[in-house]
Amino acid sequence: MKKLFVTLLMLLPVSAIAQDMIAEMQEMSVCMASIDQNALKALEKETVKFEGEMKGLCKKGKRDEAQERAVDFSREMMSSSTLKTMLKCTEKMSVSMRKMMPDMEPEKMAKDYSNRHVCDEI
Repeated sequence: MKKLFVTLLMLLPVSAIAQDMIAEMQEMSVCMASIDQNALKALEKETVKFEGEMKGLCKKGKRDEAQERAVDFSREMMSSSTLKTMLKCTEKMSVSMRKMMPDMEPEKMAKDYSNRHVCDEI
């Protein structure tokens, strides 16, 4: 009986954590559903294209050109209403939840390159 009680006590916090994660996912899901999915896909595609462009410029030694483009891209991303909504949807997510969704990192899309060099970041 004592072992059963201890086991149940050990499971209780896990259950509460799981319930919190489920609630986080539901809240984020409702919020993300309000985002135009085509705009979100376009934003992701643009980010992937940007990363490829930066890797190419940095590899060719065109650091200044890459940095200028990165700062411009960062400004474009920060003005995106889609990204602003996505940031709002994910701001309450726990770190563990963010790690489960690496393809949806709004911070990655909205990186500020004004105080660090893009070629040193990729």
